[in-house]
Amino acid sequence: MFVQLVMWSFLLLPWLLLIPLDKPKVKRYFPAGLFGALVLTFVFQMAEKFDWWEIKQNIVLLDNITPFVYGVFLVGTVIILYFTYERFIVYFVTNLIVDSFLSFGLSKWYEYLGIYELINMNEFGVLLLTTVIALLIYLYQKWQDGAMIKEEFS
Repeated sequence: MFVQLVMWSFLLLPWLLLIPLDKPKVKRYFPAGLFGALVLTFVFQMAEKFDWWEIKQNIVLLDNITPFVYGVFLVGTVIILYFTYERFIVYFVTNLIVDSFLSFGLSKWYEYLGIYELINMNEFGVLLLTTVIALLIYLYQKWQDGAMIKEEFS
């Protein structure tokens, strides 16, 4: 029961953090958050194929992906972009800190709770993976901004 509460909390509660933020800025970065969640969804499919980790418990709506992806990760991506975008070093260092906490802290806690277990990937692999995803998200946002600017002047 406690594990289910944790998973539902990680899916739903982060969305409340977007309420006090400037709506146009949130709308600007939301597609990048969705892009990141989509990439991470793809990574979870690869993880199942290559046995990087195993999902042991989940919520009823999801199968082989944790609720973290569409809660904490998606909202966290929007918030990090909101406060750090256009300052790449700040963005990169912020993501490195957050991804390190995810890889070496939250990941261990998820394993302890029996939510998932790392099999053919260790914490450093998770950190490398999340860092690459953060770079892809930043590049996507740059591309998105360029597309929006061109669209406005067409």
